[in-house]
Amino acid sequence: MTVSACGVGRPSVEEAAVEVAIQQTSAALAAGDVEAFVDHWTDDGLQQVFAESTETFARQSGYYVQARQWALGPPSQTEVSGTTATSIAPLFFRLVGAPRRFSMVREAGTWKIDGAELTTTDVGDARVVDVILEGSSIDLDASAIVDGDIALDVRNGTSDVHELNIITVPKSRDMAAFFAHPELEPPLPEGRSMPDGMDFIGGINRLEPGARVTVLFQQPLPPGRYVLFCNVEDPSGRPHARLGEYIEFTVE
Repeated sequence: MTVSACGVGRPSVEEAAVEVAIQQTSAALAAGDVEAFVDHWTDDGLQQVFAESTETFARQSGYYVQARQWALGPPSQTEVSGTTATSIAPLFFRLVGAPRRFSMVREAGTWKIDGAELTTTDVGDARVVDVILEGSSIDLDASAIVDGDIALDVRNGTSDVHELNIITVPKSRDMAAFFAHPELEPPLPEGRSMPDGMDFIGGINRLEPGARVTVLFQQPLPPGRYVLFCNVEDPSGRPHARLGEYIEFTVE
């Protein structure tokens, strides 16, 4: 799948400097270098995007950087205004990502990421599949998926915050029972986060009310059974998926 960069013309000196900073952040992820990665962020930026302080991120989520599970795509549509700027680039975790409009700030002559918001983008030749997050369900036309070269146009049609997690599951797995009665699942072995045969391939956190975002995949999805679900808890502490907010599709 090709993600289009919509910027035109040659960037100015400052625009180029902003894009170099994002490219260096991408290189730190590719190298698994936690220290270099966090150096390109302000504390507020890390808190907004990863919900962790610099210290906490380095101690906890830095594992994912070292394991090279994050990836940052090329920047585009860069705009500079004094000591602040914005630029759009796709941020991936494992196989799943989304374009983000990164807010940049110049500190002591260095551009750093000060935050980001989810946005939409053109996806070239990939088939776009509409996904609507509703109060206790997810609306998706699975028949529209004819192969794995897809992107998702995701909209939060509610007044609540949601998320979109994506897992692969065996054909025989009863997902209704899995979400309805997680307490019946056997304990997971140490070091595992999913039961045998299931794999978390990524997701998008904190989809604000009314938000719309393009969900991207780093490569066409291989054949298999996929489940989308929201694990945000309702006021009583029940995950939305337990209330029915999940849906599946198959790539043949």
